[in-house]
Formats: sequence, structure tokens, C-alpha cells
Amino acid sequence: SHSWYDDGDVKMRRLTAVVDAFRSENGREPTFWIDKACVDQSCIADCLKVLPVNVMACSKLLVLFGETYAERLWCAWELYVLFSFARLEHAAERVVLLPLDSEFDAVARLSNFDIAHAHCYDPNEEARLRLVIQAVSTCEF
Repeated sequence: SHSWYDDGDVKMRRLTAVVDAFRSENGREPTFWIDKACVDQSCIADCLKVLPVNVMACSKLLVLFGETYAERLWCAWELYVLFSFARLEHAAERVVLLPLDSEFDAVARLSNFDIAHAHCYDPNEEARLRLVIQAVSTCEF
């Protein structure tokens, strides 16, 4: 999980380090589900319907946490999906939180998450996602 607004070069360096460490530890390449490559970008709204399947099929949820991560509604939705369909302890064990900048506390920023300040690039997509979130209650989100 990542924000498209965060620095792509920094994300690539962090992702490369993850791949190198995984390869060294497991003797094989890791596999990733990456939205841009795995979701048909011409019908992103349909992704909302199957995102729980994709998230829950992953053994880990890698969060490349940059400056804008906690402001992106899709990022919050991905985490919400994981924590909604798994026990808290199990979901927490699956999250690999990698801050892109060592100067800020990613956990504190997530703890202070406010849905009112989170947005999508596309206002129509944001409206659809907010409808789903309202259906489950913003208090739980």
C-alpha cells in the first residue's frame, strides 16, 4: 500500500531493499499485488468490489508510508479492509509498516487519522468510496 503522491524514487529504493532482504532470507523472489499493475485502471470502481479478496489473499500488507499516506482515502481503505476481515492481532502481524522518512512517526500519524482530511484523486471515486465507508459507519473507520 502506498500513496501515489509520495516520492516514487524513495518508494522504489525502499521496495528494492524489501526485495533484496526477502530474497536473501527466502532464496526466492517475493510476489506483490500492486494496484497500478493489477487493477484495470479504466474501471477502478470495480476494484472496490474485489479489494477485500486481494488484500486478504496477501500474506503481508507492505505499507510504504510517506508524507501523504494518511491523507489518501484508498490507503486508509486498504488498511480498513485488512483489519475488518481479520482478528486485530492477526491483521497487525500482517502489516509491514515502512516509513519513507525516518523523521516522522508513521504509527502516530495513523493513530491521528481523520477521514475528513483523506481524499482520492478522482472526486467521483472518492464519493463512491465514502458511500461504502458511511454504510459501515465512519466511527469504525
